[in-house]
This record gives sequence, C-alpha cells and structure tokens, in this order.
Amino acid sequence: MCQKLEMYSKKIIITILVSVFIYSCASMPPLQEMSNARQTISAAKELNISAKDDQRILEAERLLSRAERRIEVSLYDAARQDALRAQREAIEYLEAEIAKKPK
Repeated sequence: MCQKLEMYSKKIIITILVSVFIYSCASMPPLQEMSNARQTISAAKELNISAKDDQRILEAERLLSRAERRIEVSLYDAARQDALRAQREAIEYLEAEIAKKPK
C-alpha cells in the first residue's frame, strides 16, 4: 500500500513539473517574433524611402508598438500575435513593391 502511494505521489509530482515547464515555455515574451517584425519593417524602409508613409508599414509599426506595450504587462500571447501581424504587414508591403519593379 505504501509503495502504491509513493508511486502515485511521484506521478503527480512529475505531472505538475511537466505542466509548469510547458506553461512557462508558452508564457515567455515573444522576443524573436518582435525582432523578426522589426527587421522586416526595417527592410521595407530600406527598399523604398516612401515606405514610412505607406499604410501597411504604418500599421506594422502600430502593431509592433502595441506588442511592446502588451509585453510590459505580461500579455505575451497577444503580443506574439501583434508581432506576427506586424511582420505580415511588412512582408505584404515588400512583396507588392518587389512585384512593381521591372524585371
């Protein structure tokens, strides 16, 4: 009986530790996503001087700013989504600009 209780306790402890580890990984700041978005926005601005006035780039910068504010209050999942959307906006701008260029 004592062995069963000890084994059951070990399983519970392992389950709790694994759950805490998984939760901590999921709730980390989206630093890589933020960096990727910044680099993509920067690339768009380097490609075309007028990019800074384009609606997609302005939206990307707005989303990036919102992601930064969300990180400050530990809303990491929402910040990650904003950073990914910011990068998507900048990528769409880059793709459109590249498509315009003569081959």
